[in-house]
Amino acid sequence: MSFSSLGLSAELLRAVSEKGYTQATPIQLQAIPVILEGRDILAGAQTGTGKTAAFILPALNRLATPSTLPGKGPRVLVLTPTRELAQQVCDAATKYGKNMRFKIISILGGMPYPVQNRLLSGHVDILVATPGRLIDHLERGRIDFSRLEVLILDEADRMLDMGFIHDIRKVVARIPQNRQTMLFSATMPQEIRALADSLMKNPVSVQVAPVSAT
Repeated sequence: MSFSSLGLSAELLRAVSEKGYTQATPIQLQAIPVILEGRDILAGAQTGTGKTAAFILPALNRLATPSTLPGKGPRVLVLTPTRELAQQVCDAATKYGKNMRFKIISILGGMPYPVQNRLLSGHVDILVATPGRLIDHLERGRIDFSRLEVLILDEADRMLDMGFIHDIRKVVARIPQNRQTMLFSATMPQEIRALADSLMKNPVSVQVAPVSAT
C-alpha cells in the first residue's frame, strides 16, 4: 500500500517521494493510522522494519497543527538508548520534515553542555534524547515540558537492558499526563508490558515480527 493512502500531509508525502519511497512497510501500514488517530501504541518492530518513519511521520503530521499553549519547549520527545540511534532518529525527522519549518534537536551524552544549553534555550518542536543526559538537564531546570504532546520510547527493551528504567520513570513524572505515548520494542518481555501498562491509556498493540529471545 502506498504512503498516499495513510492520511499524511502533502508536505510529508512530497518528502517521502523525494527519498524514493513509494510503498509503506508493514509496521508503517499498521502504526501510522493508529497514531494519526491520537491513540497510544505498543509496537513490536525490529530495526530495519521502517519503524522510525512509522512514528516520526505521524509525529511531524501532528506538528502541522499549531500548539495552543504558550512556551518554547518541545511538543514531541523521543527517548532512545544510544547516541547513535538518537542521531538516526534526529536525521530522519529532519529529512522527512524538510518541507515543514520545525526545530528538531538532539541532546546526547558526549555533546558539550554549552551547545546543548543554547539549543534548549530556543524554540524546540522535536527533542530526541538519551535518558541520562536528559535527566541532567531536567534536574537543572533547563527543559520546559509544558507544551509536550507526544512521548516516544524507541527500542524500549534495550533501554531496560541498559538500566534506564528509573530515568524513564523520572522523565514521565515531569511531563503532562494528557499526552500520546508510543512504545516501540524489538522484544516484548513482561517488563516492557508492565512499563507500557504504567505509561499508556488503552494502547493499540501492533506486532510485525515474531517475538525473539532477549
